[in-house]
Amino acid sequence: MKKVKVEVARKERSDKKTRVNAALNQDTHEKLKKLAISCDMPKTILAAHMIEFVVNHPDLIKFYQDQFNTDDQYRIRPINQGGKIYY
Repeated sequence: MKKVKVEVARKERSDKKTRVNAALNQDTHEKLKKLAISCDMPKTILAAHMIEFVVNHPDLIKFYQDQFNTDDQYRIRPINQGGKIYY
């Protein structure tokens, strides 16, 4: 008897993470490592918290755009609705 392989479509997790690999200079890496040890968490988790904080803080969004945005057409306008930031 021949076996038939059946593919089952799996649901995508709602809490699925996307990897971002940051290339840090040695000084920044050492600081991140020391801060992560101080906070008793892995460096990647701490870096993820930091990124999440920055992209959800209107003043930091403005700061980075003032420093690096070269085309106002692509400027992000954060909107705070019910304590959550939307672009």
